[in-house]
Amino acid sequence: MKSDKEKLEEIKKELADVLIYAVQMSVLLGLDTKKIIFDKIAHVDKKYPVALVKNNKKNPGTESAYWRIKKEYRKKGL
Repeated sequence: MKSDKEKLEEIKKELADVLIYAVQMSVLLGLDTKKIIFDKIAHVDKKYPVALVKNNKKNPGTESAYWRIKKEYRKKGL
């Protein structure tokens, strides 16, 4: 997909639309957009520790642990 320049430009336009809509909705609802983003990042960091997400040779088998944890969270609806 990255090699298809036209397709990539279309995706960038759509992504911009989604981001603009999300920020506008946050503003209209009087929400703290920065806080929402940082809270979500903190939640994801806790849920998926870097050591499990990062696929490297020092931690063999971590990729499968990541997917196991993700599957468990999805079952719980978190």
